[in-house]
Amino acid sequence: MAKANGIIGSLLWKSGERIMVQGIGLLVQIILARLLMPEDFASLAIITAIVNYLGIFVQCGLSAAVVQKKDLSEIDVSTLTTLSLLVALILYVGLFLMAPVINSWYNMEELVWPIRVMGIALFLYSFNSIQSGLLQRKMMFQTMFVRSLLATPISAVIGITMAYLGCGVWALICYVLSNILAIVIFMNMLPEIRLKLGFSKQSAKALYSFSLKILGTNLVSAGGDTIRTMTIGKVYKLATLAYYDRAYTYSGLVTQVVNTSISSVLLPVFSRSQDDKSHIKEMARRSVSMSAFVMIPVLLLVALVSKPLILIVLTDKWLPCAPFLSLFCLLRISGIITSVDKQVYLSLWKSQIGLYYEMILLAINLLSLVLMIPYGVFAIAIGYVVVEFAGNFMLCVISDKVYNYSLIERTKDLIKPVFSSIIMLACGYLLSLIELPLWMTLICQVLVCSVIYLFMQYILRDSSLAFIINKFKKK
Repeated sequence: MAKANGIIGSLLWKSGERIMVQGIGLLVQIILARLLMPEDFASLAIITAIVNYLGIFVQCGLSAAVVQKKDLSEIDVSTLTTLSLLVALILYVGLFLMAPVINSWYNMEELVWPIRVMGIALFLYSFNSIQSGLLQRKMMFQTMFVRSLLATPISAVIGITMAYLGCGVWALICYVLSNILAIVIFMNMLPEIRLKLGFSKQSAKALYSFSLKILGTNLVSAGGDTIRTMTIGKVYKLATLAYYDRAYTYSGLVTQVVNTSISSVLLPVFSRSQDDKSHIKEMARRSVSMSAFVMIPVLLLVALVSKPLILIVLTDKWLPCAPFLSLFCLLRISGIITSVDKQVYLSLWKSQIGLYYEMILLAINLLSLVLMIPYGVFAIAIGYVVVEFAGNFMLCVISDKVYNYSLIERTKDLIKPVFSSIIMLACGYLLSLIELPLWMTLICQVLVCSVIYLFMQYILRDSSLAFIINKFKKK
């Protein structure tokens, strides 16, 4: 019981940190979207697609390796730090030299120095990945909460001030960089996770044999998004890329709260139970049920109200973003269904499953991209959604084989929130047919849909709702 309460407490701290970070981040991005032009966000999308992909080489699954290793020594940590910084240096030099080539490819004058400055994030990713792994390993999620509480407002002030002064894409770059820089600075104030340089061939061999598999998985997994973003930026207008990218980002802000919390808290818990598959399965089912209970109605509600939401919050210059937002909310639902499976594979030392899965999915995604390019960006987005749903179904089948989480059991865990959400969605759509002011329609849809969903879940006696009610009663 104490162990379960500890896990719940850790989830609450991690969820609280993500909610705060994503909440402030969403508010800041709304302000920046109102102050800046879509083309500024398109430039940032191209730059971050490149830098974040290179960042995968730097991080190289280090956080998971730090969490997973049973006997982690100081020399292990210092070896990871040294190698990671060395990789970051090599990649940064290459990026610095290639910046004019990338700028020429997109025929944009302002990309060279923004790319070079944004590349500094590669060094920060190195520190952040290892230190976050150490905090997860020690289950110090309260510390992570405080870290983000201090860092996020600082970057928000910097980004908004620069946008107000008309700095364009530089406001976005400084907002991103200042956030991760502040996090690294605050974490280095803690002696127990302060990093040192050092090297051990034995440590490198042991740790990288595991993390390289994760590196391959992450490279393949992120490859589709990176290629898709860079292709849209090259073939279509920059404003179109901005609408696509912002919708994709906004739809992901909510699900990141759940997915990041689950991966951060449950990976170390799963790792300690790697010899007990029945216990892992029980925790996985609870995680999927709770994620579906919270996220499916939220995503469907955002998909329903995307147009009035965009008009009220971001103004009409971002209205073309609305259809993409609705579509990507559906995309995120597919990820909720399998949000926990990859963490289970890592805990069972079966990271190769994730790699093979991502390789197959990347191949299908690239085929879909090639086929849909002639039909426009929205067709590309539709193809992406279809492929992801098919891929996540395949992942469910794999999980049945790996740790006996069957399709029937997963369907039972999902059926009640899905059914209640459909009823909620139908009622919300009927409300949209009533001629009311835009803001009033939005408020009514949110309130009525929330009440209907909770009422339906109460009638269906959903275990997740009962679990939350019982927790509140005990508190």
